[in-house]
Amino acid sequence: MDFPVFDGDNHFYEPKEALTQFLPEHRKGVIDYIEVRGRTKIMVRNQVSDYIPNPTFEVVARPGAQEDYFRHGSGGKSAREVM
Repeated sequence: MDFPVFDGDNHFYEPKEALTQFLPEHRKGVIDYIEVRGRTKIMVRNQVSDYIPNPTFEVVARPGAQEDYFRHGSGGKSAREVM
């Protein structure tokens, strides 16, 4: 690769600083945290992203929440319902 790896462990529990403070100078400002109707959202290149519905991670899924999904499939549940 012709660029340094910043974080490669594939989890989503990143603190705000990982996406706003510890970036190369030319990438600063690409990601911002904003408030929308009392909820924190991530804005990527001036567009609100719902990819991570709760970027503060004040509430997270219980350990093993996806076990039934990986054993038996979604059963018609959405990803949010599985979590």
